Amino acid sequence: MKNFKKITALLICTLMCATVSCQTTEKPNEFPTESVSETEAEEVAINVATLFEIKEKPEKIAEKLGFGVDINLYKGEKSFESLILDILSGNQPDVVWVAHEDMLNLISNNYMADMCPLMEHSESLKKEDFLPNVISGLEKNGEIPALCPRFSIHTAVAKTANVGENAENWTVKEALDKFRSMPEDVNFLAFEHRAYDRVNYFLKRVSLDSVDYENSKCNFGGAFFETLGNVMNFPEFSDKNTPETDDLLNDRAIVEEVHIDGLVNGLNQYLYAYFGGEDITFVGYPSESGKGYRTEIQSMLGILGTSTHKSEAYEFIAMMINDDSEPFGIPVTEKLFNQQLNRSKYEGMSINAPVTLFDKEFTISEKCLNQTVEYIRGVEFEPYTSKEVDNIIREEYHKAFSGESTAQECTDMLNNRVNIYLNEHK
Repeated sequence: MKNFKKITALLICTLMCATVSCQTTEKPNEFPTESVSETEAEEVAINVATLFEIKEKPEKIAEKLGFGVDINLYKGEKSFESLILDILSGNQPDVVWVAHEDMLNLISNNYMADMCPLMEHSESLKKEDFLPNVISGLEKNGEIPALCPRFSIHTAVAKTANVGENAENWTVKEALDKFRSMPEDVNFLAFEHRAYDRVNYFLKRVSLDSVDYENSKCNFGGAFFETLGNVMNFPEFSDKNTPETDDLLNDRAIVEEVHIDGLVNGLNQYLYAYFGGEDITFVGYPSESGKGYRTEIQSMLGILGTSTHKSEAYEFIAMMINDDSEPFGIPVTEKLFNQQLNRSKYEGMSINAPVTLFDKEFTISEKCLNQTVEYIRGVEFEPYTSKEVDNIIREEYHKAFSGESTAQECTDMLNNRVNIYLNEHK
């Protein structure tokens, strides 16, 4: 895997040099202002390089868009590397649809066109069509180099009666106080089976807050160092699990980690039924930043700066973003978000549909649903954080927790490794 990443980075750097050297009259990200005749428009065909299956056939997409679309699907473990090799050989696509981390590599090497001017001229997808927190997060240095069709949120909830009224996105101290004051026969996390579950929970957000992606620097002192020290001194883990349906309902566990993957019926179960219909609080992961959540995306779409059909490429991307056929994931546009929210209780994936749990039927309350929508709309969308950095952080703090290093050694190692990574990916 390490060799693969090195090869990919080298290929990207080589491609950047090759594409820049061949450009003489037009900047890669410059919005084309010249008009295109109807005859020329009919002959336009964009090339789409994708790592993901597109359900609709190219000819159907072309019919809807009014111009030709060639779709090249890259499969397999080295699909992104194959894409880069193809580009190096001269097969440069207009649109790339790749995994999140792959897009970060392309953006850091200045491959992607700014889509802001394209949005202004498009009738299909404008800035105001997006959820405000999503479009704000997608802006990078005043530009929008990539878009994502869906996202999800990792957070945690607790019964309000167990944590108090003001525990939303709670601090590390508040979480630790609750952890230390629990009865001996109660789990902190619902259905936890290992000590690492607690470790990951307490460090998940404070580790992200230690990295300044905007300025390419990090500092693992402060909250991270202090929290790591507390985690390393946790009492020996003891599994106190009861049968799965009892933990949260009977207050034998305090916190439930939740993956919000769209306004779907599973949320009814995790946010409402598991708590017997009682009020819940989004405590999130402990932090000092007030961000108790982590946003996550699987894929991103963008336009290569070398594309000569940027307007058409953007219309294809707009079609993919506006696609309403995917039942999972939080949509990034107001229209599709509200469409999910207002699904009838009779629609299969609707969050408004009742679920049966503990031999009882639960339909999510309007209060809980509004609370969830407000939470989703209130998160700071963070699409430019790196999973590679996350892996480095987890690797090092797991070593510390296992006794292979001290908290100070872990902090020093992270400051060194993450700083090197950030500087290599500016």
